[in-house]
Amino acid sequence: MIHRLLSSSQSTQSMTGRLALFFSLVSVVIGIFCFCIITGSLLWSEDRVGERRIMIDKKEAIEHFQAYPDQGSLKLDLLTIAYNDVALVPKEYQSYLIGKKHFLDEVGDERYSRMIYMSTYTYQGKEHPIILISLIDEVEITSEEFIMVVAMVLSVVAVLIFLFGNLLLKLSQRLIEPVNSLKNQLDQHQGDPTQTFSVPEGSAKEFQALATELNEYRHKINQVIKREQAFARYASHELRTPLTVMKGSSSMLARGANTDFQSRQVHRIQGATQQMSTMVDALLGLVRYERNTDDSPKRSITEQEIKQIIAQSQAQADEKNLDFDIQIDGHPTTRATNAVLTIILGNLVRNGIAATPSGAIHVHMDDKQISVRDQGDGLSDIPHSDGHGLGLMIVDDLCQRYGWQFKIATHPKGGCEAVIKIASEHQA
Repeated sequence: MIHRLLSSSQSTQSMTGRLALFFSLVSVVIGIFCFCIITGSLLWSEDRVGERRIMIDKKEAIEHFQAYPDQGSLKLDLLTIAYNDVALVPKEYQSYLIGKKHFLDEVGDERYSRMIYMSTYTYQGKEHPIILISLIDEVEITSEEFIMVVAMVLSVVAVLIFLFGNLLLKLSQRLIEPVNSLKNQLDQHQGDPTQTFSVPEGSAKEFQALATELNEYRHKINQVIKREQAFARYASHELRTPLTVMKGSSSMLARGANTDFQSRQVHRIQGATQQMSTMVDALLGLVRYERNTDDSPKRSITEQEIKQIIAQSQAQADEKNLDFDIQIDGHPTTRATNAVLTIILGNLVRNGIAATPSGAIHVHMDDKQISVRDQGDGLSDIPHSDGHGLGLMIVDDLCQRYGWQFKIATHPKGGCEAVIKIASEHQA
């Protein structure tokens, strides 16, 4: 079971693998606990048997010394020798008895260990010591026998753990099978809105209810997507038609403009119309909920493209006598179209112009990112600094769609700096 668990690098990442790993760890702990219990029980039982045997020999020794008080020692059997004087005890054991009236313990190393018992008895009104030394190793189990007993018990425990572990693994696989089935269906049919979810026969009612709810949610999502797509089709026609009329009318007005004032106003109308048309294209692209961004060809963002986008906000900058500081150190590669880049960079530039009372708007581009920095009061001093209205919401949505990293913060030299890291698109 453990080999099957460790043979796959992804087994511990699944719920079944985690259950098997948990049970394996519990089994190891139980095995160690059983080993300690069995070892302690065997050693404890050996000591208790030796103590009870020496207590039985004590009675025989006391009766003998009371009958023969002049005899200092007595060999009760092949294992036990009794003494009625500490001085008669072998010197290697006297250190355990000197200055004591009672003692009971096993001393010495294996093969040379002895069970020593010391107490007192009364003879003719006088208290005498009684010492018994027993060769306890002869009646205790040997190391080989001890290892054999422990190995037998642990083998039985290991077999039981293995059987229960396989049973638990099969049971967990049976329980998790509906979840794995739903996950596989989600992975295989992500782009198919007509696919329905199902669980194997015999699954628990909770999993069947989960599959039913997933089917209902998918049906509702499909309806929402269809409504958004329909809205995009209708809005594309309804919004672009008046914009086309505005473009045509402004072109006709431009031909009849007689004064510089009229020419400037017509030029502003044309710029606003173009800006609105670009905004409508970007918004409709978001509403369509398209996922085919990878189908767009890769291209490099040019310096001329950046300058053309910034030029659309030149009239707003001129009203506040602001300059543009454009620095191009590289050309990042992207799949985003010019309309998308116009929406993103145009919003950032217009926000910078709105936040800057005087000075310049700094635009910098290299191979990895595009940044726009103003010379305003900074992000913390601007009302609603967590977001500058619909413009930054659109910027954030578009950046997420193309895998870009968008960040806006107060610059150390003053003002706000908005940074778009296009390099993350290649990593995504």
